Amino acid sequence: MKRLRGILKVVALVVVVAFIAWYVAQNWHDVVPIFRTLEWWQYVSAGAAIVVGLIASMLSWRSILAGMGSRLPMLAAARVFFLGQLGKYVPGSIWPVVAQAELASEYGTPRTRSGIALLVQMAVSTVVGTLFAALCLALSSPAAFVAYWWLLLIALVGVVCLAPPIFTRVMRFAARVLRRPADDLAALSWRALFAGASWSLAMWAFFGVHLWVLAITLGGNSLTGLLTAAGGYALAWLVGFVIIFLPAGAGAREAALTLALAPVMSGPAALGLALVSRFLMLAADALFAVAAVAAERLHRRAQSRRA
Repeated sequence: MKRLRGILKVVALVVVVAFIAWYVAQNWHDVVPIFRTLEWWQYVSAGAAIVVGLIASMLSWRSILAGMGSRLPMLAAARVFFLGQLGKYVPGSIWPVVAQAELASEYGTPRTRSGIALLVQMAVSTVVGTLFAALCLALSSPAAFVAYWWLLLIALVGVVCLAPPIFTRVMRFAARVLRRPADDLAALSWRALFAGASWSLAMWAFFGVHLWVLAITLGGNSLTGLLTAAGGYALAWLVGFVIIFLPAGAGAREAALTLALAPVMSGPAALGLALVSRFLMLAADALFAVAAVAAERLHRRAQSRRA
């Protein structure tokens, strides 16, 4: 089984790298003109915002996992989360859950608990992102409020479903169906839910800032542009998330983001901007995965030397 797991990890990595290479090759000719238009400081600022947003996403998951009874050290949590997130580039939304459950088990965390924690983090991120998108787009213009008011209703339903008393009952029912020990599906506390939601809100805010920084020279340099970029990115991410057969929502996210940015810039510029954003996200995911592995290995070597 250990050898099989090693083989599966290599296969998954090859699939992810192949998808990234294919995606970049397919869209390179559309994104080159926008690459040449943007200034260097926009890339640096947008990249920094993406980095902070990804760290906030990891901290959201770590908070929820800790609230369910398993607190991972920071470096271990980073390794598990960022390596597991590469699974989103494989078609089907289940792969990040499988990958993180397997990686977290190396630190004594029950697979079921770590998998459920990621599902809860996804649900929290979806609910917070829906509310964030609704508020930003509604404040950007009256027309946007008329078009996207229904997002508020979806967000409110999600908030009710994630309330710990309701969530605990759902998890107990899931434990009976899956025939798993109750300890693996520990109840989620209000404190952990609030911490996860707060980090998720920070993630959406910084992701929105990264797109706005890129859009400044393309017609999005106003408050309306900021709200449209932030809300549009959150909405586009949600569209890509629910279309599970596309790896990381490839294509669907860009199409939705192009439509959302239409009030502040032309269609070709919006599409190019969406592709630049995707390229930066791809680079950040890859760099974080490499950095997480390197940091964890250094940490283990330091512990061995102390021992």
